[in-house]
Amino acid sequence: MVLADRAEMLQVLCHVRFPATKREIVQQCEELGASPEQLDRLDGLPEGTYVEADTALQSLPHPMHD
Repeated sequence: MVLADRAEMLQVLCHVRFPATKREIVQQCEELGASPEQLDRLDGLPEGTYVEADTALQSLPHPMHD
């Protein structure tokens, strides 16, 4: 399985209404039609409130490659 990369994640995150908590980000991305891989990546966000897409993107754990 190929994990969603930075550009793919930014395409979804740029439509999220910020500021938003992790839970709000995941919920909004799901409503926006994010892929299962993108939602899996977002589950790795640390709890907290994010002020913009780039901040959330930078907080995502780096994907592990097989």
